[in-house]
Formats: sequence, structure tokens, C-alpha cells
Amino acid sequence: MRAAIHRWLRKLRYQTERERFRQELAEELALHADLKLRECSDPAQMRREMGNVTLAAEQSADVRSFIFVEQFMKDIRYAFRLFAKQPGFTLVVILSLALGMAGNTAVFSTVNALLIKPLPFRDPGRLLRITEFYPKALLVYFQRQSRTMDVASVSPGGDLNVTGDGPAFRLTASATSANLFKVLGVPVLLGRAFEAGEDQPGNDRVAVISHELWTSRFHSDPDVIGRVIRVNEISRRIVGVMPAGFTFPSARVQLWFPAALDPRNAEDYWGGEFVPLIGRLRPGMTMEQAKGEVHSMASGVWSMFPFPMPFHWNSQATVMPLQTDLAGDARSRVLILLCAVSAVLVIACANVASLLVARAITRRKEIALRAALGAGRMRIVRQLLTESIVLAAVAGAVGLAMGAFGLQLFRAVVPADLPGAAHIQIDWNVAGYTALLSLLAGISFGLAPAVTASRLSLVEAVKSGGQRSSNTALTGFRDWLVGGEIALTLVLVIGASLLVRSLYALSTVNPGFEAQRVMAVRVSPDPSFCAQPARCIAFYVRLLDQARGVSGVVDAAFANTVPLDGLLPALPMDVEDHPKTAEHPAPMFWSGAISSGYLRLMGISLLAGRAFAATDSRDSEPVVLLTESTANRFWPDESAIGKHVKTTFEPHWRTVVGVVADIRQYNLNNRIPAMLSGAMYTPYAQSVDEDHKMPAVMDVIVKAAGHAPQAADELYRLAAGANSNIPVGKVVHLENLVGESVSNFRSTTWLFLSFAAVALILATIGIYGLVSYSVAQRTYEISIRLAVGATTGGILRMILARSLRVAGLATLAGLIGAFAVIRGLSALLPTDPLIYAGVSAFLICVTMLASFVPAWSATRIDPVRTLRAE
Repeated sequence: MRAAIHRWLRKLRYQTERERFRQELAEELALHADLKLRECSDPAQMRREMGNVTLAAEQSADVRSFIFVEQFMKDIRYAFRLFAKQPGFTLVVILSLALGMAGNTAVFSTVNALLIKPLPFRDPGRLLRITEFYPKALLVYFQRQSRTMDVASVSPGGDLNVTGDGPAFRLTASATSANLFKVLGVPVLLGRAFEAGEDQPGNDRVAVISHELWTSRFHSDPDVIGRVIRVNEISRRIVGVMPAGFTFPSARVQLWFPAALDPRNAEDYWGGEFVPLIGRLRPGMTMEQAKGEVHSMASGVWSMFPFPMPFHWNSQATVMPLQTDLAGDARSRVLILLCAVSAVLVIACANVASLLVARAITRRKEIALRAALGAGRMRIVRQLLTESIVLAAVAGAVGLAMGAFGLQLFRAVVPADLPGAAHIQIDWNVAGYTALLSLLAGISFGLAPAVTASRLSLVEAVKSGGQRSSNTALTGFRDWLVGGEIALTLVLVIGASLLVRSLYALSTVNPGFEAQRVMAVRVSPDPSFCAQPARCIAFYVRLLDQARGVSGVVDAAFANTVPLDGLLPALPMDVEDHPKTAEHPAPMFWSGAISSGYLRLMGISLLAGRAFAATDSRDSEPVVLLTESTANRFWPDESAIGKHVKTTFEPHWRTVVGVVADIRQYNLNNRIPAMLSGAMYTPYAQSVDEDHKMPAVMDVIVKAAGHAPQAADELYRLAAGANSNIPVGKVVHLENLVGESVSNFRSTTWLFLSFAAVALILATIGIYGLVSYSVAQRTYEISIRLAVGATTGGILRMILARSLRVAGLATLAGLIGAFAVIRGLSALLPTDPLIYAGVSAFLICVTMLASFVPAWSATRIDPVRTLRAE
């Protein structure tokens, strides 16, 4: 061991003092030559006895140096000289690879931020999400019964008013269990986290704020700890400030407060907001143990509720890594994009491999000469493989720069409020991935051509005149490469075509309401503002009258939500003729509280009965409007007019007075989420929310007569001036909401379409190169055919037939692959046989067009000149 270390240090020393060692060696050899000359007195005899002095000097230097490193550096220098002599070839290869590298870099940066980079918590690999949603009572149950993990809860967050320190403002706050920050394992920046017992009634009047809120609203004041603010009229003392970058459960949340656990309030304890549960594995416990425990605990919780719940409710609950859960739907999108862009890189590598095969044939005499001079097969393979790796390394550097430049396009695929979305960037993980990808790409597209080229026959390479020389193995290898390109391209183009079709269908869907020239502003009083309903009603009626007077406004209304804004006010309902059972408990209805002119302003059709009128007041008969799908679901064979529904906590039934058309309330794909059983509208004066109170937060909605840019500003000033203690949101244009509802899907579609376009271009280049190479190799054969009477049409058909054969087999393989892939993504992509057939026909046409130019050139060969040259 000591001798090996000594040799290694001696070689390292030689690298720094190479010139001195060479001079000493030259002096030593000269001394030996002088002594030998004195002995024999004959220079010729002296040279014979001394042998090959140059070889001896090189062998002596080899003993002192790192042979492999020096040969590798020589190979790199030779590769750069060779590429400098062929700038066109080098540029095509680098650009082809760089396109694939850039896409992989950009997409992997998203995968890295969402799925690979550890969450900024202590030992994040032990954090889990218990699937499904649970009331407060079951949080306590899991905390007490679980032996495998510590359990905490966190709500997704809702918008609340903050007053008491400057002007009132609105933010997103999350109710959590007192042990949340302890379970996550994240320290606070200032102050402290929640303590045990602060989720009990009377002890829960504390709050922790985000770093962003601390800097923006409290100007980074270190004395903020202990300051009292009012959150939805509840005084809370700030006890801690979270560090910068803490975004949990989403980037929107700026304040956390303990969720009060009060078993005496059974309605809130069992029927309040159902929230996600997270857990941290205890020492020695595994995820499999946690899965088994959660399954056994959740299988019977439905029977613990004080009101009917479906049999085996949440019985299939399990656990998953918290990082996987936080990625949500974005996980599937970015993984699909990563697969697509990896396919583009594979196509680029196949293209480059095809080019290298052609170049290896043109370099056969060079390779034969190297072999004749003593280079072994491995030495030749290493030289050719080094050239490939150098090309891939340069392409990787270019691709990394291109990926960083285009990273903004890929961020559009991920929701901005997703934890980790702000950290999508080119970091060392991404740079390392691109470097590794470059190395693997260089080996993948360089190894097969290098090994095949090293097996060339030396005799054939030296004796061949060039045009008649061919290599069947290399030719077949190129056919397979191009066929693989066509098959992968077919899969990508079919996927992109299906996405475009889905995007077109989504963009042309009728949302069921009029969005043009409609704008809304959210007015957010405290809940106590509507403690006296008459006060709240009078406030919004007065605001509505003022909104009608805004310049350019032709109609106005108000509602507790507008379509596509993401809000889902839902209430448990009793439905006439549908008694509740354990198997069929109270259905949940989306509940819209609206003014009498809302349907008219939004252009929502009344299908039966009557709309609301000004006479539908708080003292009149309770009434309700149902959507068409809801009426058909509960009374499929009779009219819903005159039927009755009510919330489970109301004493009096509401009479159905009208049926209206369904609209795309939730998103353009769905009218309402699957967890809801229906949708209804109630007059604002008679409306209630989940807290059994009149809704305080409402949207004032107006429709402009035409192009009225000042209407939005006037509407905002009007709402903001109504009451200085009431926060007012930004003016929202419904046309923008419609566009934003498909923005993520549109971004994914265009990215996929871009990948498919790049793949198609690369495949076209590969087909063109394959046919051109084939024509060049068969020039002598074609000349013979023309000389003995073959027609130009026959030559053309012969060449195109080969291309068609490769394209046909590749298309068949691509169709099978596309069918398997699309079937696995049936939830995202529809199956359309016309698109399969159309794309297949299109690719075959592209193949024929790419083959026609070199094939036509083959028919212009002059057989006399070619045969004379041979």
C-alpha cells in the first residue's frame, strides 16, 4: 500500500516538473550514448546496441505519468481539432442534442423542486400524509390511538380579515393543531411555535405569522412578538414568526392559528371543516407499519359520528409521503413532460448515432491505418467514444444555458402557490443531472458506432475504392435507429394532437354564463357585520344602487361567489322524498347566495318556474332555485317546481320555485366537484352559510356597456369607499377567470406540442440522412442498374420502397406504443381513432417527402462518369 502511494505521489510530482525530468532523461541517455561510443568507436554499432532510444524515453516517461489521463487528454484535443475541420457536422450534432438537453434541464428543474429536493423540514423523509379528510374529533382520535406516528392537522387555508394594526386587510390563514410545527420539525425565526394545550378553548387566541407578512405589514419589526391583532374579530397575540421560504400548506398562507378542540361543541367538533392529517413516523417505525395502522383505525370511524355517515367512510385511507401529496396534480403533469422530453433526447441521440455511423464509414481508412500502426480495438473504441462524449458535453453546456433561459415557460405548468414552486431554478442538482445526462447520452449514441467501426476489415478498407464499400451491419443499425425515431415521434405527435383537441374542446365549451364585459370586486366585512341581517342587506343594496350609477355600467348584482373563482360554499341538505339513511346521508349542495338580478346579468337561463324577485325578503316564504342536473337527479320523472329542500340545521323547508340551466361553476371541465350532489341558489336575504349565519363576504358584480376601462377603477373606488374598515379585493374580470381556468392545461399542451415538433424535425432530418447515405453508398450499384437499362422511375421506386418499409414498421410499433401510453393516461387524454390514423398517415407522408429529394438525386446519377471513376 505504501509503495502504491509512493508511486502515485511520484507521478503527481512528475506532472509539475515534467520539463526537468525530460531534460535529466535526455542528459542521461546522451551520457549512455557517449560511453557506448567510447567502447565500440563505431556510431552505427553504438546505435544498434542502444536500440530505439526514442521508445526508451517514451517508456521511461510512461512509468512516471498517468497514462490513461494523458491519452484521454490527447483524445480530447484530437476531437476538438477534428470537429473544427467539420464545423457543419459539429453544429448539427450539438444543436440536435442541445434541444433535447435544454428541455430535460428545464423539466427536471421542476421535478427537482417538487419531488426530489427535500422539504425544508427536519428529516422530511419521515413525514406522511394520511389520505382523505377528517373532522377535529378524528384528529384527537388519531393522536391518541396511533402508535406509529405523531399526528397533526392543517387546514388548506381561508381568507380572513385582519384589523387592529393600521388599515384592515385580508389574508389567507390556516387553522392547525397545536403540534403542527413540532411534527414538521421546523423552527420559528422569532418567538416560539404553538405550545401544548393552546388548541383548547380559551387558550387558542395566539397566532404565528409568515416572514412575508412580517416584512410587508410589520416592517420586520422585532417587537412584533406579543402584539395583538384581530383576525375575523378574534383578538390573537402574535407569538412567532416563521423563517423566509416556509410555505405550508401553500404559498398563499400567511398566518396560522390553533384550531380549537372543544368536544362540548359537537357541531364544530364533528361537523366542522374536514381537514388533512399529516404524521411523522416515530423512531423505529416504517411507512408499511403506518399504512396498516391507518387502515385498521379508519375502517370503523364512520360509526363514531353522532350523525349518519356512509358505511365504511374513509375505510380505504392510507398514507403517502408528504412531498408526493404536496406536489398534487402537478406531479403527473411534470412526469409526463419529463417522459416526453426524454423521448425527444432519445430521438436526438438516435439521429446523432446515425450521423456517426455514416462518418465512421467515411473514416474507415483512417481507422484501418491506426490499426495497422498498432492501435488495438479498445484504443480505437476509446478514441471514437471520447469524440462522442466531447460532443455531448458541449451540447450539455449549451442545453443548460438554453434550459435556464426557457425555464419561465415551464413554471407555467405548476400552480404558483404550490410549495416548492418558488424554488424552481437551475441549481447544482439540475447541473449535475444535465452533466450525467450528457455523459450517458455521449456513451449511448457513441458506443455502438464506435464498436462497429472498430470491426472494419483492414484489407477491405485499404483496397476499396470507396463507393462500393458498404457495411451491412452499419446499414441495418441505421435503419433501426431511424425506425425508432419515427416510432417515438409518432407517440409524441399523437399525444400532442390529443392534447390540442382537448384544449380546443375546453376553450370552445359553453360555460353557461356570459363573461364578456363582466367584472366583480369582493367586499369582505367581518362576520359580525351581518349579526343584524337588516344592516347587511341594507349595506349591499345601497352599494348595488351606487354600482349601477358607475359610468359605463348597464347592470349590477351581487353574489357570494362568481363562477370559476375556486370557492365552493357547500351545505348539507335534506331533500323531500329522499330520507337520510346511514348508506345515504345528507347530500351536500353548492349554495349560491344571490341578488334578484344575478341570473339576468350573468345570462343564466331560467328553464322552469320563476326567478327571484325583490319581494323574496327575509320575512317572506323561503324559496330556492335548483340547477337542471340537480332537479333531474332527485326528481327525474316529475317537475321539481313545488318540491322542498332545506339545510339540515334549518327548521323550515324551502320551496323550489324555479329550475335554471347548469353552468361551469367549478371549472370548465366540471359543473361542480364530484363530492357535491347538487347546486342551488337562494335569495341573499334568506341565505345562510356553513356557520348558520348570513354570508358577510360578497362579490359586487357589474356588466359594462362596451369598452369602459374606467369602470373597473370606479367600481374599486366605490367599494373601497363604502367603509374604511372593510377590506376590498382587486377587480376581477370574468373573461380572465375563464382564460386562467385552462392556463395550466394550455401551458402543458403547448410544451408537449413543442416537444412533438422538435421530435418531428429531428426524425425528418434522420430520414433524409438515412436515404442520402444509402444513395451515396449505392451509387455504383445504381450506376450499373442505369447502365443496363433501369428507368429513373424504377430507381425512384426502389429507394422510396425501402423508406416506406422502415416507416411502415416504425409506424406500427409507434401505434402500439401510443395506444399503451394513452390508455394509461385515459384520465388526461381521450382516445380518438381518427387522430391515430391521421398522424400515422402524416408521418408516412413526411417520410416520403424527406426521402424524395435524395431519391430524385439518385436518378440524376451519370453512370458513365461513375463507372469511369471506378
